[in-house]
Amino acid sequence: MKNYPSVMNKYLSFGGGVNSVAMYFLLMDQGMEPGDPDKGFEAVFVDHGTDWPETYEYVEMFKSKYPLTVLKSKKVLYEYSWDYGIFPSRVARWCTRIHKSEILTKYHQKPCFVMIGFSSDEKHRAKISLNDGEECRWPLIENEIDRNGCKQLIKKHGLPVPRKSGCYICPFQRNGQLRELRKRHPELFCKLEQLENRNNYYRAVYGSSKKWPWVINPYYSFDRPVREVAEKNINQSKLWAEDEYPPCECML
Repeated sequence: MKNYPSVMNKYLSFGGGVNSVAMYFLLMDQGMEPGDPDKGFEAVFVDHGTDWPETYEYVEMFKSKYPLTVLKSKKVLYEYSWDYGIFPSRVARWCTRIHKSEILTKYHQKPCFVMIGFSSDEKHRAKISLNDGEECRWPLIENEIDRNGCKQLIKKHGLPVPRKSGCYICPFQRNGQLRELRKRHPELFCKLEQLENRNNYYRAVYGSSKKWPWVINPYYSFDRPVREVAEKNINQSKLWAEDEYPPCECML
């Protein structure tokens, strides 16, 4: 267990997924009171309007039981992407920066600790960060809690384990995630496809020959329309693995 100096405000970056929920309970178990960034910690969720419906349902359920601050992005991420004819980028990650990081940084009272929900399985993602009066900390890593430990911690507190959080237009999705979206939320898949078409139109106007760049990821390269990806083997019994796609900075 690591100590957090009382002179520093403490904020928990809450994404509504397994890691951030487990981190919340870990800090509670260590005697830190939720709801007050000075005396305990304040969990903050940024609503950019493009999370999966299951995540919003879980956040609402969680908020009814425990203190949770919800901040709204000035513009829904999807609408922002539509207006500019773009997709979130794996490289630039402007989506995380504009629709989450900058909102949180503006809200935080500095100096402060910002607690990020990387599990011990993700030690390689934790990098020392001191920026604009904010110092990142990783309670799950510091306490050697892995992904499975996170799930057990949530169950111990009597809550269901949430789905892995993330946007339905996230560029880190794999084919199984797209098939899941096509099956569970066809209306959102339709919006995704419309955004893809708009992005391709803008790329053609500005002279780019490479289409569908957003579905290319470090493990599977699709370079195909999302519908073609989603409808391939759509009737298979197991459509996706729980941790099948790599984590984005916002997938906590």
